[in-house]
Amino acid sequence: MSQVAVINYGPQHDYAALLPELADRLHVFSHHELKNTEKLAHYEYVPDCESVPYPELAIRRLATRHTFSHLLTDNEYDLERAARIREDLGIPGQSVAGALSFRDKAVMKEVASAAVRTARFARLGTFGDLIDFIWGQGYPVVVKPVKQGGSRGVAVLRDEDDLTGFSRRHWRDDLIVEEFVEGRMYHVDAVLAPGYRFVAASRYLRSCLGVFTGQNNGSVQLHPEEPFAVRLRTFLGLVLDVFDTPETGAYHLEVFHTPDDELVLCEIASRVGGNRIPALTRATYGVDLHSTWLRLSLGLPVEPPPVVPPAEVHGSVSVLPQGRPVRAPGRPPFDWVRHYEVNERLAPGAVAQDSTSYLCSVIVAGADSDQVEERLYEAEAWLMAHLEGPDDEDHEHHEHHEDDEHHEARAA
Repeated sequence: MSQVAVINYGPQHDYAALLPELADRLHVFSHHELKNTEKLAHYEYVPDCESVPYPELAIRRLATRHTFSHLLTDNEYDLERAARIREDLGIPGQSVAGALSFRDKAVMKEVASAAVRTARFARLGTFGDLIDFIWGQGYPVVVKPVKQGGSRGVAVLRDEDDLTGFSRRHWRDDLIVEEFVEGRMYHVDAVLAPGYRFVAASRYLRSCLGVFTGQNNGSVQLHPEEPFAVRLRTFLGLVLDVFDTPETGAYHLEVFHTPDDELVLCEIASRVGGNRIPALTRATYGVDLHSTWLRLSLGLPVEPPPVVPPAEVHGSVSVLPQGRPVRAPGRPPFDWVRHYEVNERLAPGAVAQDSTSYLCSVIVAGADSDQVEERLYEAEAWLMAHLEGPDDEDHEHHEHHEDDEHHEARAA
């Protein structure tokens, strides 16, 4: 009987529950320690899984004893090695060339430019290449690693002072530079398979790069009947038409809407969107992006995509780590708040490392994107006004202590 290998990233995934039909044929190698793994055919927690080649070795060894029908990964940084293993073992799925086109931002833009507008860009072999691009393009420009995500390693250079500062940073050999595109950024999230199509459009509350200047980040869903949501779904189709895609795939596309009403591709990933996107999708559409993609990839049945427009849409905002010891407040007192969580794993005094860093996060509901955005700003303002630091606690304790002394004096 054929087996299934998984290189897992999600820390909460329960594969025995997600895939009960196949649990005893699943071989899972995980970045995080998972629960409920006893029913799996094979499970290993692999420390530094993303950086070590052990899963590749282990799967190849297993393939000498078993026939594998599928090899899947939910981690963007594992796409290429999963594709290499598949091609070597004759397992169907995303090709090496296809994986590279979604991972390498330069290749991605070269492929996508056959169908849509992309930012002008250049690979950087040397610092001189960056200077040449700026001389030809002008400021501002964006410098980023070709295979990073979550806004990690991104630098916006707006003038000569920024360039001087960048020149004092350690140089890396995996960079591209591109023109800075003015406009609001949207994202489109999809799961596509034969006989199944789910696509949802949203806009970011602020620039993803804002986290590095202290701006909280978030996302606002568009109602699927909004004309601009329809336009974004069409744009996704244009992009995917020129990519080498597997039969079943999950996608997260980011696109700029410029002041002159043009759509410009930022990036597209061959994976489920991260951060609060899966939670927002479940709240509005009842679709679990990960389990739907996973089950469709394995030929297992799923609920059909929704056809009735949702009664409400949702959005989220995440309060950044404050760079000082601070305590998150309780749940905001609004009846349109649907979910609130505090990052209990955050170290005291932590700072934002990337666009996924957060102290606390809230999900709100509304009739349309404008109402959701308005409520997000209101919830954000309430949260920021109720953050508590050690000084607040000391002040509160001092006031309580004075009250106790006052009551004791009156009693005496």
